[in-house]
Amino acid sequence: MIKSFFKTAVASVMAVFLLNSQALADEQNQCKDLFSKVQETYTNGNFEATIINTAQNGMQMYALAHFSKGSIPYTTWKSLNNEDAGYALRQALGFDYNHNRSYVGPLSWHQTLIWDKVFNSKNELKGYDCTIAGRTRLAGRKVTVLRLAPVDDVRYAFIVSKDDDTFMPVELVVMTPSKMVTTRLTVSAMHAASAQNLDFPDETFDRIEKINAQNPKNLSANTAVWNELNVPSNFKLVASGRQEQADGTFLDFQSFTDGIVEFKVYKNSKATTNIQTATDGTLTVLRKNSDKHEYAVVGEIPLELSALVLSKISSSY
Repeated sequence: MIKSFFKTAVASVMAVFLLNSQALADEQNQCKDLFSKVQETYTNGNFEATIINTAQNGMQMYALAHFSKGSIPYTTWKSLNNEDAGYALRQALGFDYNHNRSYVGPLSWHQTLIWDKVFNSKNELKGYDCTIAGRTRLAGRKVTVLRLAPVDDVRYAFIVSKDDDTFMPVELVVMTPSKMVTTRLTVSAMHAASAQNLDFPDETFDRIEKINAQNPKNLSANTAVWNELNVPSNFKLVASGRQEQADGTFLDFQSFTDGIVEFKVYKNSKATTNIQTATDGTLTVLRKNSDKHEYAVVGEIPLELSALVLSKISSSY
């Protein structure tokens, strides 16, 4: 009788475990479906919006114009803080410009690029758990909150609030592994617009892409990650070579991405490092010396991940 009772108890526990596991899997799939719908809606949308960027260095406002023309997404960001900087994207590639269009040049890093990358329907968040955190009101809209947490606990987590009526993103919060908010991007106003209102013609994008094509990524099938680096499996090596600096010197580098964020590792002759770490929104810099070289990790990753990448650096390198 005792043996029979024990078997029944074990069977009951296993049944509850399987039901909970199935419920968790169903919630994960539902959350991922909702997020994919947000990406699809955003990428194919035609609208103009005002975005408030709240970060450690203060608050900034931007005008965002997003259009879909021939199933190709175009995005233009313009500062509303009396600055002369903005950038434009076509299919996630683009350039910087100033307000009177007298300058168009290479795309540099911007605080808001993380928004473009997360909500691009061609980008997939690999190695993330997706959960529905709840429903609330934000910026006057009914929203559902989705939490996207990396399974490796070293990348940024994303909290996405989507409009329940339109499936458009209302807010993106970027959090470090230590649960600190590093950037918050919130839509304060949005309205429909016509794709005929593109800020830049295709000829401008074509010209910039032609210039970039003259400097191809030096990556062959035999290129391997440097032995001294400790790169998580979710990141893929996408470029390797030498990069010219503003002073005319060249640095060896390798570039990595997980499909959303990117970072580069630079290797130079050993130098006296005055600033070991720096952060600016989602962008971080970490330097570390061996006996022979100075290494620097620069990119849209937390300092915890930068430290992991350089954790193998020792006197032997």
